[in-house]
Amino acid sequence: MTERELRDALRRAAPDDDGARERSWRVVRAAYADARPRPHRRRWAPLLVALALVPVAAGAAAAASAPHSDVGRWVRGVLGVGERHARPVLGHVPGGGRLLVEAGGGAWVVAPDGAKRRLGAYAGTSWSPRGLFVVGWRGRELTALEPGGRVRWSLPAPAPIGAARWGPVDGYRVAYLAGAQLRIVNGNGTGDRLLAAARAGVAPEWRPDSTRTLAYVDAHERVNLVAIESGRRLWRSAPLEQPTALAWSSRGDRLLVVTRRRLVVLGARGRRLASRALAPGVVVTGTQWRPRGAQIAIVRRDGARRRSELVLADADRGLAQHVVFGGPGRFGAPAWSPGATRVLVPWLDADQWLFLRPGFRRLTAFANIAEQFAPGATAVASPQSVQWCCATAERAG
Repeated sequence: MTERELRDALRRAAPDDDGARERSWRVVRAAYADARPRPHRRRWAPLLVALALVPVAAGAAAAASAPHSDVGRWVRGVLGVGERHARPVLGHVPGGGRLLVEAGGGAWVVAPDGAKRRLGAYAGTSWSPRGLFVVGWRGRELTALEPGGRVRWSLPAPAPIGAARWGPVDGYRVAYLAGAQLRIVNGNGTGDRLLAAARAGVAPEWRPDSTRTLAYVDAHERVNLVAIESGRRLWRSAPLEQPTALAWSSRGDRLLVVTRRRLVVLGARGRRLASRALAPGVVVTGTQWRPRGAQIAIVRRDGARRRSELVLADADRGLAQHVVFGGPGRFGAPAWSPGATRVLVPWLDADQWLFLRPGFRRLTAFANIAEQFAPGATAVASPQSVQWCCATAERAG
């Protein structure tokens, strides 16, 4: 069967919905390409995959918006998306610690034993440095609350909030973006003030030490490092083309800047230490430095191949990379365990969470993630954002 014959068959299978028909064709075409036989395998294997998918063309498109539906499970099984031996329920957090999850229009905290508590309807959330509090936002409202759901304070912002980050070590300050304004508020909700004009959509990042210094991207696409208490700018980088994210190393000596076309590592005074271009069509959808060392977990998405990969980049070796895990569909942002022994990768199209042990080629997978955070719902996307925090809350924020 040629690609033209397969496309015609899909058109006949789903005559009433042009959008579903086109989405189905993209899914089946990717599966057809991935299923091309290796040497010594029979040549009719792709034909069987294609023929099996023709009667459910419309269902394949629907599965993307309802990942835990019966059709979604069937299509994932045919396409081979997902870990085959995934456990059906998240019974515990491998490696310990607690998870902060954004799912189903709200925020959840997952305890080490897998118990889940919904905090409320927040557009985004972030941990305080030791997990005693969570900062959440929705619209123009910034809220600090306990992991059990109790609200400690709330304040209005002058513009819709895009991101917020709690200061490290002592948790004394919170930085947040309100439109194109970078603002600072005390950890107890007092003293809200404007710090600088910033590039909307790029979250500021605190250097992970006690210096209370903050990195952010300004309107001219330069990375700035500023001392919060004095307001003094410590350095400013050269312009970078379309920055999208910042991430500090665990020691605070290097800053990763993700742009549309490359990865850049900055050092002291904003000097460029390493740079690596992204392949055409590849987009970085999430990064996190390993809690110890020079490795960076990076999730990248190849739009043309409709495939995602988790790679480890070594900042000591010019961002040299090796692939830890890859598969069809979309992955969410990675999250390292507090002990740096595992990395969690959400496999969105498979509706699974993968807990991988880099270097040991071992993983633990859990399935049916969407329905665990939206019980009773019929069409909820698998959660994309997961943050991993310390095993137990400590006495300071």
